[in-house]
Amino acid sequence: MKDQPFLLPLVGLIFGIFLVNYFPGLNAFFVLGILIPAGFVFIFRKLQFLFPAAVFISFLVFGMGLVKIKESGEKPLETNFSGKNKIHLKIAESYKPSEKFYKYKAEIQSVDSVSVSNSNCLLYWKKEYSNLFPGDEIWVSAKISETQKPLNPHQFDYAEYLKRQGIGYVVFADSTHIVSRNEGSFHSVTAKFKQEIYQKLLSNGYSKHSADLIGAMLLGDRNEMDENLVEQYRKTGVVHILSISGLHVMMVYSVFMVVFFPLVYLPKGKLIRILVCLCAIWLYSFFVGLQPPVLRSSIMLSIYYLTIVFSRKPSIYHTLAVSAFLLLIWNPYFLFDIGFQLSFSAVFFIVWFMPVFMKIFKPKTGFSKLIVGFFATSISAQLGTFPFSAYYFHQSSLLFLAGNAVMLAASYFMIVGGIFSVAVVVFNIDFPFWIFIFNQLIDWANGYVGWLSGFESLIFDRISLRPLDVFLLVSGFVLLRFIFLEFKFRFIVSFLIFIFAFESHRILLNRKLFQKREIIVFHQSRNSVIGIRQGNSMNVLMKNFSDSQKVHNYLIRPYSIKEGVHNLKYSKMRDFSSGEFYNGRNLIWWNNLSLVLLAEDYKLKIPKVDYLLIQGNAQINPDSVHPQTKIIMDGSNYPNHLENIQKVWKTHKNGFYRIISSR
Repeated sequence: MKDQPFLLPLVGLIFGIFLVNYFPGLNAFFVLGILIPAGFVFIFRKLQFLFPAAVFISFLVFGMGLVKIKESGEKPLETNFSGKNKIHLKIAESYKPSEKFYKYKAEIQSVDSVSVSNSNCLLYWKKEYSNLFPGDEIWVSAKISETQKPLNPHQFDYAEYLKRQGIGYVVFADSTHIVSRNEGSFHSVTAKFKQEIYQKLLSNGYSKHSADLIGAMLLGDRNEMDENLVEQYRKTGVVHILSISGLHVMMVYSVFMVVFFPLVYLPKGKLIRILVCLCAIWLYSFFVGLQPPVLRSSIMLSIYYLTIVFSRKPSIYHTLAVSAFLLLIWNPYFLFDIGFQLSFSAVFFIVWFMPVFMKIFKPKTGFSKLIVGFFATSISAQLGTFPFSAYYFHQSSLLFLAGNAVMLAASYFMIVGGIFSVAVVVFNIDFPFWIFIFNQLIDWANGYVGWLSGFESLIFDRISLRPLDVFLLVSGFVLLRFIFLEFKFRFIVSFLIFIFAFESHRILLNRKLFQKREIIVFHQSRNSVIGIRQGNSMNVLMKNFSDSQKVHNYLIRPYSIKEGVHNLKYSKMRDFSSGEFYNGRNLIWWNNLSLVLLAEDYKLKIPKVDYLLIQGNAQINPDSVHPQTKIIMDGSNYPNHLENIQKVWKTHKNGFYRIISSR
C-alpha cells in the first residue's frame, strides 16, 4: 500500500463500476448499507487491518456512484416514435462510415420544437449529402428510433456500445434537411483540417495507401482505410500500428524532444524542454480526439516526467495505476472500452515480464539488451492482450514476432515521415522525390504484411473465450513471473490450479455445447434463415442465397464460434435432404417437433403443429391456426405484417427464436 497507494482505490473503483454494470438493480439502500460500515471503520482506523477494507469499500461505492451519475445525466426522450418528427441536431463527433452512410454522434437540441437536453443520437447521413463537422447544426424531418439490441445470437451488442458513448437513439436523415455550419469550434476546425490535409496529400501525389496510413497513424482518422488491408494487418498481429495508441504517442513525443532540443541550452533548459514537449503532446492528444489509449499514454508521460522534474523516483506501476484511476473518474465507461483494456494490459505485462526475460537471457552488451528488449516487449504485449483480443475478435496469430520485428521499426519511419509529409503539404512545398520515397516505403510495408498474412496456418480465427476464461488466463499469466523469478512451490501449485480450472471449464462447456439440439430462426432482412443444430454440426437453410456471404459473416459465423459448431452445411430452403430430420414441401419434422414454413397465403384449417413460420408476407386466417401453435414471423416479412394478430413472435422486434429439443 505504501509503494502503490492508488492500487487499492483503483481496484475498488473497478469493482464498483462492474457491480453497477452487471447488477443494475442495485439502489441507494445497498450503497448506504456499504458506506455506513465503511465510515465506522474510518472512524476507528487504529484497527489497521480494517483500514484497507475501508478504502476498498469506499472506492467501490464511489465507482458505483460515478456510473449512477453518468446514467442520470442521460435523459430519455418523451416523444412518439411511430412517425416522423422535426428534429434539430448538433454534430458532436464523426464515426466510421458504412457503405452508404456517414455516421455521426449528434446532440438532440429539440424535437417538434420542444427543447431537449442531455440526449444524443447516432445520425445516419447519406453520402450524397455534403460532409458534416463537429459543431454543425441540422434540421431534418425523420423518425427517431431507440438503439436496436442484437437480433441474433452472439452478435456484437452495438446498442450497448452506443449506450456507453452516451447514445440512446438512431436517426436516418433521408429527407429534406437544412444545415447550419459552425466554423469556429475547436473540433470543427481540427476535423476540417484533417480532411484538408488528407485531400492535399492525394492531390500532391501521395498514394491512397500513404494518405490512409498518415490519416490513421497521425491524424486519428481510419475512416478511409481499406478493410482488406486492415484485415491483413490484423491477421499478422500488427493492427495496433494502424490506430493511434500509446506507441504512437511515445514516437510523436520523441520527435518533439528532438525538435525542441535547442531549448536545453537555455537556463533550466532541460525543464523547459520537458514542459514544452508535454504541452505539445497534450495539444496533439486533443487534436486526435482524446481516445483512451492516447489519454493513457499522455497521462503516463506527464506523470513520469513530472516525477523526474521534481526529483522523485518514477514507478511505472504507480504511473499506470494513477492513469487508469484518472481515466475512470473522468468516464467510468472507459473500463469497457476495448482500446482501454488492450492498452493497459499491454503496458502492464510488458513491465511485468521484462525482469523475467532479463534473468533468463542475461544480456551484457547494449545490442544484446536491445534484442532481448524487443523480444520481451513483443511477447509480453502479445501475452497480455491475447485474452482480450481472443474474447472480442476471436483470433490470434503466431506471426506477431515476424510482423513486429519489421513493422515496429517501419512504423517509426512512417510516423516521422508522416509528420514531415504533413509539414510539406501544409507549407505547399513541392518535394516529388520525397513523395516517391514515402510511397515506396508504404507500398513495401503493406506488401510485407500482405505476404506475411498468407501464412494462414499460423493464424487462428475461431477462438472462443468466456469472461471466466479471460480472468483465469490473465491470473495465470500474472503468476508466471513469480514462477520464473522465485520458483517456489506455492506459486507452481497456484499456477496449476488456474490451469486446471481453465481446462475444466473448457471441457465442461464443450461437453454442454456438444449435447445441444436446437433450431434457430435467425433474423435477416428480406430473407429467411433457419439453423438446425445437432451438437457441433448445423444445417443452415436459406430462402435467398444472394446475400449468403453477409449471412455467414454476421449471423452464422459469430454463432458457430461461440457455440462450438465446426461443421456447417448451407442449403436452399425446400431443396435439401438430411437423414437426421424430415423436410417436406413446407414441413420440417425434427426430434418430434414440427415446424411449418408458410410462404404463401393459406386460408384452410392448418393441422396442429408446434411452430408456424410466416415468410414473404403470407396471409393467414388466425382462426385457422391451432391455439397451441406458436406463430413466428421472420425478416422476410414487412415489419408491420400481421400487426393485428396477437401473440406473434416477430424477429425484427424480438430477435431470433430458439426451438430447443427435449431429447
